[in-house]
Amino acid sequence: MNSSTTNILSLVFFLIAVPSIIYYYNNYRNNGYDIPLNFDVTEGSFKILSYNVAGLPNIISQSNPKVNTKLISPKLNEYDLVNVQENFAYNRDLNSKLNFKYKTKFSGNVPIGDGLTTFSKYPLYMFDRNPWEDLHGFIVDGGDAMTPKGFTFTSMEITPGFFIDVYNIHTDAGHDELSVDARNSNMAQLAEYIQGISAGKAVLIFGDTNSKYTNEFDNFYDLIMKPCNLKDAWIETVMEGKIPDKGKSLSPEELGQKGEVLDKIWYRSGKNVEIEATSFEILFNEFTDEKGKQLSDHYPVTSTINFKLNVKILTTDIFGGINGKGFSFIEKMDDKLPISVTIYTTNTEVTKVGFTYADNGLVDTGENRGKENTYIFQKDEYITQMTISKYRKTLLSPYFISYISLTTNLNNVISGGDLKIFDQITFKAPEGYSISGFIGYSSNVINKLGCVYLKK
Repeated sequence: MNSSTTNILSLVFFLIAVPSIIYYYNNYRNNGYDIPLNFDVTEGSFKILSYNVAGLPNIISQSNPKVNTKLISPKLNEYDLVNVQENFAYNRDLNSKLNFKYKTKFSGNVPIGDGLTTFSKYPLYMFDRNPWEDLHGFIVDGGDAMTPKGFTFTSMEITPGFFIDVYNIHTDAGHDELSVDARNSNMAQLAEYIQGISAGKAVLIFGDTNSKYTNEFDNFYDLIMKPCNLKDAWIETVMEGKIPDKGKSLSPEELGQKGEVLDKIWYRSGKNVEIEATSFEILFNEFTDEKGKQLSDHYPVTSTINFKLNVKILTTDIFGGINGKGFSFIEKMDDKLPISVTIYTTNTEVTKVGFTYADNGLVDTGENRGKENTYIFQKDEYITQMTISKYRKTLLSPYFISYISLTTNLNNVISGGDLKIFDQITFKAPEGYSISGFIGYSSNVINKLGCVYLKK
């Protein structure tokens, strides 16, 4: 190889490698993984809105979205967190007058998109889009199979270290037997997801449920609300805690705020963020045109959410690839430091991670594959830092966690796997905290990983 060719190759390497290094340091090393301790604000409130904007193409919509969507757009700015459904053909119009800094990615028009978008004035992390496993009806019986209906998940950061998991949902419509079966399946699928990635965390679920307490055939209370320990903002603040009887129609047009709509706001507190709905309101007049006609075939619903932070537990964003089933150690963590930590690794993968707690024993996730490394902590020893890297086998395959290194305050290191220097991240526990739990996604490998910090 002559010197001219060598110089050209060196230049190419420089042009490729240096921007990658700069991107790495700007977007990983210094992007929110070192949590600044600032507890000046430990409580507050924010306003949320759920709205099915009826954004199907005008020719098949029951509303007039070609005109109405532009009118909807500026009205959304009055709220801090907004979930919309049926955002299909007029996404540009919906965004045209918005002032939100954060939003989830637009999924596309019918038949590609699911119509679900979240807008927020708080940072959003950990986005995941999930189609329903069961849908029924193409054109008829609700026409649900015409789009990949489902739910989205994202985690909203109230302040560094404190997240509320936000779900935007649009379930199967229709009253026929197969549609009801599909909707019940939707609720069960969502409940399973929440019990994974959101275990022990504060949760907000709001959207178009296509369900009512008064419907004889709907069973969402037993399928999702009870197993996930959810409250309903309408039930708690308007109905004084009483669930209405089956078979009794509650028309909003006749009963006002005591009328029942398909659009719900469900919530629960977590171990480090306590939330409570202080209001629920059906907006009869705020989203209308100059003639007083509704801008959609649904009323918007809104609630004010109060929050209070528990500074004993902090959480992080997650790092890695896609796929896997969500997990969170928060729910099963003790208030005391863990007894030991366990990792399983191969030459190229991290396949399992876990902690053993004094009260709840071993809490782990992944697969028992590869070399096991269990480290028992000495007295007053704890993990202060975690470095992980990600890797994918081909350009088309998903990333997974390829390496993990855990460093304690006594400078002991527990590590394994294959470090990829340009795809790594280091989590550092804030002063006075330890890494005492994990969150993320796993399968036969650890797909994504983040930390739970516990105050010592």
